[in-house]
Amino acid sequence: MDNVKRTIGILMALLMLLGGIAHFISPGTYNGLIPDFLPKLTINYLTGIVEIVLGIGVFLPGYRKIALFGIFVLMICFLPIHIIDAFKQDPVIGTRMVAYARVLMQFLLIYLPWFAQSKTTELK
Repeated sequence: MDNVKRTIGILMALLMLLGGIAHFISPGTYNGLIPDFLPKLTINYLTGIVEIVLGIGVFLPGYRKIALFGIFVLMICFLPIHIIDAFKQDPVIGTRMVAYARVLMQFLLIYLPWFAQSKTTELK
């Protein structure tokens, strides 16, 4: 079970690192997801930094559990953004069906880091 959790943690870390880097390479991609009352470029870069830091944290043994918990919290924070997008006339993610699928995927992205950082309680 620990190998499964370690693998999921590594996959989540890579996802965070790639996502974080994407915030800097193509910041305009995220503009439609950031609410209009927030400074889009600042929020975009801050989110990218947070994702990169959390991704790196997973690879540092002393920070792995807290980094995975941070990814869990971040994914919860992203959930309303994806729900709002799914109900827009023209979703940023793509078609409405793609946006709905993205909301469902967000629940998986919430569960995986939680699972990866949780203690194993196996029956003996």
